Amino acid sequence: MQVLHVAVDESRRSLQGIHLGELLHRQWGGTMALVSVVASSDQVDKRRAALHDALDRQELGAYRESLEIVTGDAADVLAGLASDPGEGLLCMTSHGRRPASELLLGSVAAETVRRAGALVVLGGPRFDPGRHGRIDTLMVCVDGSRPAESVLEPAVNLARRLDARLQLLHVVEVETDAASVLPGGTGHGDIMESGYVQSLARRIREADGFEVEWEVLHGDSPAEAIHRYLTPCTNAMVVMTTHGRSGFSQVATGSVSREILHKAHCPVGIMRPVKGG
Repeated sequence: MQVLHVAVDESRRSLQGIHLGELLHRQWGGTMALVSVVASSDQVDKRRAALHDALDRQELGAYRESLEIVTGDAADVLAGLASDPGEGLLCMTSHGRRPASELLLGSVAAETVRRAGALVVLGGPRFDPGRHGRIDTLMVCVDGSRPAESVLEPAVNLARRLDARLQLLHVVEVETDAASVLPGGTGHGDIMESGYVQSLARRIREADGFEVEWEVLHGDSPAEAIHRYLTPCTNAMVVMTTHGRSGFSQVATGSVSREILHKAHCPVGIMRPVKGG
């Protein structure tokens, strides 16, 4: 039976991941377990005691029995859980830090996404479990590129597992050139991009027998357009890929996924496309 893993440490913020796990588990089924990673075996007892105390203080003591303390490199261990299809699904929170030149994700979450090559479900700093009693809609962000489309298969699988609808979101940049507008105010780009998402929806329907909705958004900034669309939504989850570049100012995600994770009150599923995929 597949397991929904929730990565935690003793911080209050990480324990918010339990509420994220509970939200998914209501529809996921299977089992839900907490996992915490320490660098060496001599830290296991200290971490277990700290987590038991933290769980009790948060009135989450029922999860004591499901807690597993693992030794090793945290990102490697968690990425292994995320990338093994037999293990199920990994979810965790970000720390919400946002220095000027760094990704808001904590370094462990960022490295986990970068190394996993599989979907990881994250709760950003504004994740609000109170706004989501269940996941009715998975909103998948696509941009016409193969890397972005690589998340479609895992998104379909997750939507099927959660018995949720699937919706494609694509942002068309605002046309400022009057020559690019057809009579009646319809832009060439709008028509082309509408055709793109309709084609993707048809492909998924034919290949997977799964009905797909779609929406074309408009704006100068894809992140802002997606955020505006998400803001009034409840019972939703957004899914997207990351560029997966590493480095000081590009730790794990591209600017769009970084901004969405920072602002979204809903869960955000992020996947780094496998190189060559």
